[in-house]
Formats: sequence, structure tokens, C-alpha cells
Amino acid sequence: MKFYKKRVSATIWQRRRLCLQANTYTTMIPGRFLDFSRCSRLRRRLQRVERKILRITGMNPDDFRWTRSQRKIERVGELIGERKVLLDRMFAGTPEEVARMERVNGLLFDLTQQMYRRSAALYRKVLTATYDPAFDDDVTVEGTLKYNCDGDNSVLCMTNDGYYGSDFGRMLRIIDWLYVRECDGFRLPEIERTICKSMESDDGPNMRDEEFGFENDLDDGTTWAEGALRHPAFKHICICHAVHDICTYKSYSIPDLLRMNDFWCEVKVVHQHIVEQDGSRMGWWERCTFEEFRDKMLAEAEQRPACYRFGQYIANRTMQLFPETAMLIMNAGTNNCFNDDTKVDAYLHEVFEQL
Repeated sequence: MKFYKKRVSATIWQRRRLCLQANTYTTMIPGRFLDFSRCSRLRRRLQRVERKILRITGMNPDDFRWTRSQRKIERVGELIGERKVLLDRMFAGTPEEVARMERVNGLLFDLTQQMYRRSAALYRKVLTATYDPAFDDDVTVEGTLKYNCDGDNSVLCMTNDGYYGSDFGRMLRIIDWLYVRECDGFRLPEIERTICKSMESDDGPNMRDEEFGFENDLDDGTTWAEGALRHPAFKHICICHAVHDICTYKSYSIPDLLRMNDFWCEVKVVHQHIVEQDGSRMGWWERCTFEEFRDKMLAEAEQRPACYRFGQYIANRTMQLFPETAMLIMNAGTNNCFNDDTKVDAYLHEVFEQL
């Protein structure tokens, strides 16, 4: 009987000490009481899940030899999903966490807006200054917003780290790696991205951002608080789409988001010069006469494999280059040269006229 009392006393003391270390988060939110024993059970489950992950990945975050096994990658992905669910269930919503959410939510909204504005500004720069028809066959502008976990500086500490008991540094590094390599279930590393805008001849520098397609129409003043983000502590915050993407569509929990410290907003302009073996540039048929178009196609046909007849090769080649146009003409039948070599010239003329 005495032994039983000692065990009970020790257990009560251990629970009280852990409660003090966690800053008594069970009473931090008015009107919301978190069951301490429930949180303890969730913490133990979380730590078991993370131990399983680290048994596969190892303790060194820079050692990715485990990624040579697809089976291990899939297992880690499953465990990461379990970890997210447990952390979201444990989320306490303390005043510190609410303040951090307000800051991160505002930051991600601002970065998204900057991404769209900068993309539009650089596209205007292409139209007015950097476009060179002698080189540029195509010019694309695209903006992205990502989280990059690249060491200790990419993960912040919080006073309630002990309450969750997660190894946030290693876990965020592993999750980030899975997104960077676009493993199964981790295919979309970007938090936000603009359209990939190709240069169009009808565009002018005086057009509005929205007319170019650079518009953040997902953040319209309506909160994206769904799933775990529908938390009483966040009811006064208009959750932006970037936060929604991280905590709903990706394998990050709310506690993970609050510790992220390395967001990369990038806008890339790509000038492309695309040339075929004979020197023809992309879209060459738009800059030639019918005679030049026909001569190029006939010259290619002269080098066709022996198994192809002349008209058959011309029909197949135009199907590769201009599938919709070629299909319409062949279905019409009048100038279909697939089975009739004598119709090659008429067929090519009809293709050229419809391009």
C-alpha cells in the first residue's frame, strides 16, 4: 500500500512539474480548457511518431542516404502526415501563438502581394526594354513564394516548445526536403505562384496588372480559416490563402508554421532562344512564305526512314507540328496525302493557309 502511494505521489509531482514547464497552457485561453492528460497522451504519441521517422532518416539532417529507398520515403511521408494531425490536435492557441500567427499571416499576405506586383513590373520591363527579337523566341515571367528550410536559422524557437515536445528543426528539414524533391504526396513546393506569363504581341506597358494576369484574386478579404485553422483563437484574424495552403494542403501543422523563418519570394524572367538543327527558330512557319514552308517540309521528307512513304511522312510530321490543323484537313479527306503522294503539295498549301 505504501508503495502504491509513493508511485501516485511521484506521478502527480511529475505531472505538476511538466505542467509548469509548459507554462500551464491548459488555462491560457479564456473559455477554452485543454485537458492536460489528453495533451500528455498526444505528446507521447507524437514523440513515438518522430522517433520512428528518425530511425529511418537518422539524426543528421544533412544525411539523405535514406532517400535512395522509395519504400522509406513513402513510410516517412505517412508518418509526417500522422505528426501533422497530432500537432494540430495539440495546438494550444496561447497569446504568444496568436501574436505569432498575426505576424506570420500578415507577412505571407504582404509577400504574396509583392510577388504579384513585382511580376507585373518585370513583365512591363520586358515589353519596354529587355525584349530583343533577334534573340527572343519566347519570354516568360513567373513569381513563386516558398518556405526554405536551410539550417537552424530557418526554424525559430518558442517558449512552449517543451509543451509540444517536437523536434521541430529536424522535422521541418525532412518535410522541406520531400517538397524540394517533389516526392509522392509532396508535389507542390510553392506556397503561392503567379501564372507563367508568356510575352504576347497584344500586350502593352500601360495595361493594368490584372490584364496581364498578375492578380491575387484568392485573397479577397474572406478568411481562409478551414480545418485546423478554424480555431477560436484565430476568429479575429482574416487568414490569408498562403497560410491556408501551408496548413491545409501541405504536411505542415500550425505549430510548424509559427516556427518557420525563411520564406523566399522569387520572380524569374526567362528569355528563350529555341533553334532547330537547320537553324530554324521556334514558330519559323509564322515568318516564311509558302514556298519556304514547303521546301523545309520536303527537305525533311527526303531524310525519312525507309519504312515511310513520302505522303505518309508528310502527314505524320505535320501531325506532330500542327496536330489540330492537320487532323481537320485529313478528316476532310480532299487533300489528305497520307495514302496519296500526289496530294502532298495541295495538302501542305492547305496546312499553311490555316496556320
